Amino acid sequence: METWIWLIVILGVFLGVYYLLQWVLGKWLHLGKRRHYRTYHNETHKKWDVRMRLVSALIIVVGYLWVMARGVNGSYGKVAFLTLGSGVILQELCRAYMEWKYSEQRREYIRVLASTGYVLVFLLTIYVTNLFGLV
Repeated sequence: METWIWLIVILGVFLGVYYLLQWVLGKWLHLGKRRHYRTYHNETHKKWDVRMRLVSALIIVVGYLWVMARGVNGSYGKVAFLTLGSGVILQELCRAYMEWKYSEQRREYIRVLASTGYVLVFLLTIYVTNLFGLV
């Protein structure tokens, strides 16, 4: 049961720092509040977002099929973790490009890239430390 408590603490710290980063970057770059739902700047943005979601889903499916073909062993969780992480990173990089290209607030892409970098560093830290030794 102690592992669950540490997992909740780690996740809470991650989310707290993430929202603090969002707030600080919003104030520093003079941006408004970030929207939590998907909005599209134009039809090109919508088409590319759908494509990136499909590519991310394909990455996840191929990763799971690869693990299942090799047999379920200790690498199952790692491949699942990496495929989910790569899908999220790919979508956010596409979003950053569209924010840079089409947004009225041109500096919004900086916040998206900083958030993506923070999530990537967190995911790599979890991967390298094996969930901070909890697993």
